[in-house]
Amino acid sequence: MVATSRGRRLEEYLVHDIAFHRVVLNASGNEMFARLGDVVAEVLTGRTHHHVMFEDPDPAAVTLHVQVAEAVRERDAVRAEELTRQIAVGALQELDVLAP
Repeated sequence: MVATSRGRRLEEYLVHDIAFHRVVLNASGNEMFARLGDVVAEVLTGRTHHHVMFEDPDPAAVTLHVQVAEAVRERDAVRAEELTRQIAVGALQELDVLAP
């Protein structure tokens, strides 16, 4: 994900972004969340294909994604949740900029 977050490689980044979200949804242990993988994939794909995305993902957001992955790996649910909330808030702010 990090490697494809620069150089306007959004299609390559998208593949990793979708995979990341599927892992997090599955790791939640919540069957309902796990089943949202296809929905999230469609949202991420639409965001990319309809140009509701910067040419390169926000470096701070990419860093947060890495930190979420680390928290999930460490089974630190509290930290993973807080970081995920930060990502969600940032995504909403990006939408205000890109699609007012």
